[in-house]
Amino acid sequence: MNGVQLRIEWWFMGVGLSLSGCVAPSGAPPALKPVPSSDVGRLQAWQDAEQVSARESGRETVIGSGDSMRPIYGDRTVLVLAPIDYANLKAGMQIGYVNRFGRRVVHVLLEPSAEGWLVQGLNNEFEDRERVTRSNLIGVVYASFATDSALK
Repeated sequence: MNGVQLRIEWWFMGVGLSLSGCVAPSGAPPALKPVPSSDVGRLQAWQDAEQVSARESGRETVIGSGDSMRPIYGDRTVLVLAPIDYANLKAGMQIGYVNRFGRRVVHVLLEPSAEGWLVQGLNNEFEDRERVTRSNLIGVVYASFATDSALK
């Protein structure tokens, strides 16, 4: 717990501004940019995320657990999820959904299917059993606050 890493990414979708975790378009990968960071603890990370979340109706703050989204998010990363219309989902977005056990999961959209979007953790070998549907979609990752020093 050497600090907090704040990463906020924005992409324009339609008329509004919303954040996804879209993959780069085909061609040369974009140059990596340094990520702003500050030396704060988990409580401060949560408070900062709550401030970002409160700036727009419908945003939600959650804490990740596990390693399924490494190297992007580690255990205890604080995330802000923003609502997104199901019709605006695109492959590569990092989204939150509720699985059949009622647990919130943040993984990456792979491709749409007749049953819903196929989704998988970056660090997982196989796709999730559940599909992301209109009824279980929470939102798209808007901001992340990493307190895991291995991600810095």
